[in-house]
Amino acid sequence: MLLNISRYKGGRHWAVREADTGTIVVVAVYRKGAAEVVRRLTGQVPEPTKRKRRENFVYEAKGSPEVTL
Repeated sequence: MLLNISRYKGGRHWAVREADTGTIVVVAVYRKGAAEVVRRLTGQVPEPTKRKRRENFVYEAKGSPEVTL
């Protein structure tokens, strides 16, 4: 049985699907939970999914407003 882990409906949940038919086996909240389901069903550790990271992400802290007297 080949299983795939992918995003569920493009949201924040993860779906474990059969590779041949595309039937959903389980929907998990966390990617690690989906990987654990695959490990328990197949006995093999799945390859980690590639994470996309934001490039050039800059956090600007808001300063306190200046007080003039």
